[in-house]
Amino acid sequence: MNIDFIMQVKTYRDKYNQDRLPENIFLYRIFSKLESKQSIKNKDYVIYFIGDQVYANYNTKTKDFYYDYDKIYLILDTEFGLNRQKITVLIQDMVDEYLKLGVVTPYIEWSIAVE
Repeated sequence: MNIDFIMQVKTYRDKYNQDRLPENIFLYRIFSKLESKQSIKNKDYVIYFIGDQVYANYNTKTKDFYYDYDKIYLILDTEFGLNRQKITVLIQDMVDEYLKLGVVTPYIEWSIAVE
C-alpha cells in the first residue's frame, strides 16, 4: 500500500469530520452569510452583518477582528462548552476561510457599533 495515499485519506477524513462538528456548523451558518460594508465614521473599519444584525467588525490597519459576544461567543461557550482558546482558534479559521482576511487577532466585543 502507498503510505502517502493512506495519509491523504486520513487527513481528508479528519478534516471532513472536523467540519461536521456542531460548533463548526453553527459558525459556518453565520460566516457563510456575512455581508460587509465600509464604516462611514471610521474608514479603517469594515462592518460584517446579516440583515440588520451586526455580527463583527474588522480594523484593516491593526488586523483586529471584533466579534459579537451575545451572537457568537456566548453560544459557543454555553451551548457547545468551548473555552476561550478554542473559540479564538475557530474564529480565526472562519475568518480566514470565509472572509479571506488572513491572520487576524480575534477579540470579543460586547457591543458592536453599527457605524
